[in-house]
Amino acid sequence: MKYLFDASAIFKAIKENKIEALAGNYTIELARYELGNILWKEHTLHATLSEQEAKALAKTVNHTLSIMGIIETVDYEEEILQTAINQKITYYDASYAHIAKTKQLKFITEDTRLIKKITPTTNIISLDDVT
Repeated sequence: MKYLFDASAIFKAIKENKIEALAGNYTIELARYELGNILWKEHTLHATLSEQEAKALAKTVNHTLSIMGIIETVDYEEEILQTAINQKITYYDASYAHIAKTKQLKFITEDTRLIKKITPTTNIISLDDVT
């Protein structure tokens, strides 16, 4: 089975040196920006990364995304919005959920709230379940 990883799962895989689990699997184009935002937050707001560490991780993010398939969400906007409305989740989360369902991919996230909320309608698990 192939997987669709969200930014939280990709970041966890990078931090835990489990990048090989991502190779040949998928994410959506939004993940690049979400991962950049995670690095910015970890450096600027939480002070858990130095600027040098954040920049080094940005290179790792770029490499990681290069070994994954990136699925565009263009032309799915209406369906994604409907998923967000129906599931009462953000458009960002609905983007992953809708693409996973449409492409018949298992959705991997570290967002426990999201796992609890959409498990009945979407095949969704944590990175720990696949590594």
